[in-house]
Amino acid sequence: MSKLQTSHMTDAQQGGPRAQTRFQLRDNGLGFSPITIVIHWIVAALVISIIAIEIVLSVSPGTELTKVLNLLGALLFPISVYRFWARVTSWHPLPVGAPNPVEVIVSRSVAAALALAMVLLPIAAWLAKSAAGQLIALPGGLIIPALMRPDQQAAQIFEVLFRIGATPFLLGLALHIFGACKNHFVLKNDALKRMLGKRVEL
Repeated sequence: MSKLQTSHMTDAQQGGPRAQTRFQLRDNGLGFSPITIVIHWIVAALVISIIAIEIVLSVSPGTELTKVLNLLGALLFPISVYRFWARVTSWHPLPVGAPNPVEVIVSRSVAAALALAMVLLPIAAWLAKSAAGQLIALPGGLIIPALMRPDQQAAQIFEVLFRIGATPFLLGLALHIFGACKNHFVLKNDALKRMLGKRVEL
């Protein structure tokens, strides 16, 4: 057995530097980190659940369901803050295959805008409810503290800002999903599989 093979086996068995570098903590030009992938799907599940509950509440309002909605929003906010920070402080992986440069710019811009929106929209909703004097109740009798004193004029402004931000967010989300489906079903590349944890060749 050669010295190189022996050194590699020793590192792997003892948890040496080579073994430790196998777990990728941050995104780089070659791929997304496992942390990014897990958070991406957690955020996707939260956003879809929030949209579904909003639709149900628009048809049949319910106090308990509103508490669940508040809880999901409260969970989404800190995760989105970390996700946006990681997005702007890490190298974004190179695109799979040979895509159109314009499409790459658009897709990355949309993804960054969505990440920022998921930080700003919960703040706008929090401010709107606080200014309207509405309690933000959670399951179990917990209450999220208000950010400001009741102010009807401010409540209207924050509500408008929330709606202004929510509309392009939904459009951007639809565009993001469309891009993922196009890559997977039309271009038949591994862009979606990479977000499921697969290591792909660029």
